[in-house]
Amino acid sequence: RVWSLDAGFEGQTFAQGVSEDVRSFASCLTLPYCGINSGFEATRWLDDSATVLSTALIPLRAGEDTDAFGLLVLGSPDPTRYTADMGTEFLTRIGEVASAGLSRLRAAA
Repeated sequence: RVWSLDAGFEGQTFAQGVSEDVRSFASCLTLPYCGINSGFEATRWLDDSATVLSTALIPLRAGEDTDAFGLLVLGSPDPTRYTADMGTEFLTRIGEVASAGLSRLRAAA
């Protein structure tokens, strides 16, 4: 999901229902979170969210901006798919590429 978008995108699924808590959480992430799904609000955005046992949460940022403008959520029914001790370099790169592509949807400052 993404937020602070240009008005033309407000009705899109990817721009719906993002609480201030999720926005704050995403901005606090310095690296992707990988681990057990502890009932994160963002995992409820996924289809069949009740089956998600492990998750990767990847903040989306524009350049060096510290505030996230989105959160990429990956979930798995496998409890060991995303773990706290796994490397996050690839997930970080996915976040950078997704951020670059999606940042053009943001509202003009």
